[in-house]
Amino acid sequence: MLRQTIDGLYAKSLTFSSGSDEDALLPLLAGKVESYSVFGDGGTALASTPDPLNRKNVIVGAKTATGRISTMVTVPHVKQSYMFQNFLSDFTGKLDANYDTAVKCDYVTLKFDRL
Repeated sequence: MLRQTIDGLYAKSLTFSSGSDEDALLPLLAGKVESYSVFGDGGTALASTPDPLNRKNVIVGAKTATGRISTMVTVPHVKQSYMFQNFLSDFTGKLDANYDTAVKCDYVTLKFDRL
């Protein structure tokens, strides 16, 4: 997959069925172009869209000597049985606290819960 960024503002992802298509288009693209792969791990395909979607927005961050660093992570849909305690154990110490550093998060909070 390719991600094309123009003027630092517009990012467009391009998906191809084979690597040769990607290689052929790469020289034609203007702006910053990044190549990346998407990997799936686990889960079960859903035959229909869940109603309601169980979207979660969490803030992960770390307290540093100069203050707090944090970022928000949005998960489009989690299992109904997945509780906040699961976020704590699955995210704390494993996710980066923000996009600029490799510091791992030491806290996780819910931004809001969608009913």
